[in-house]
Amino acid sequence: MQMKTILQTIIEDERSHDYPLFRQYCVKKEQGLRKDALKVLQLFVEEMNENEFAARRSFVAWLFEKIERCDDGHHVLVYPLIIGVIQPVLQEWEKVDPFDVRPYRWQGLFVHLGEGLPYLLKALELGGSKEQRVIFQICETYLSALWYSYHHIHEDLYLSTYEKDQERIQGIEDVMMLIEDKRIRTNVEKQVAYYGQLLSDWMEFQQTETRGFMKWCAERQKPYEWVEAFYYQQ
Repeated sequence: MQMKTILQTIIEDERSHDYPLFRQYCVKKEQGLRKDALKVLQLFVEEMNENEFAARRSFVAWLFEKIERCDDGHHVLVYPLIIGVIQPVLQEWEKVDPFDVRPYRWQGLFVHLGEGLPYLLKALELGGSKEQRVIFQICETYLSALWYSYHHIHEDLYLSTYEKDQERIQGIEDVMMLIEDKRIRTNVEKQVAYYGQLLSDWMEFQQTETRGFMKWCAERQKPYEWVEAFYYQQ
């Protein structure tokens, strides 16, 4: 059975009738009328900003409850809506209710505009191990930074500092045991062990050499994929 899109989910929801302009935006976007949809969205943002905080918060909470159940929430979370309504509401929400995990979780997962980690860590602090999606995203954030640090290492190019990568590895180790899904946890454990070993090998290599890390690893039979490729070239 085909899953409903986020747009269909919103359009079919009874409460969308409380926000006629927003509903109209979703309808137009669903029809592929991007320009018209954005015009209507602009009207909605202006209308929403005339409301009291409680009404704006109610809209944001309703919207994210839908987004959390769909995989394609980014289709709704467009820049004018984030900047015009969502972020101001979430920032005010943090002030009026600093122990509510939701504004931190939603910013960390969906609308951080490039810097989600501080929100994710705060959501974990407030929500603990029941924040499974947050925990997984913290690991993913650190792992993608580690991938970036090392993705040219076989060319002797390391794109980070020891301190930063040690912090990232530690960051994952601090939270990965909270992952309830064993399969995901095992996968994260394997990846963090890989990067821990790689950092350790690179540091050892750097004590005596500056070029030829791949050859150095091959001579010591290190089990990295790119080392195996190096053997075949010989």
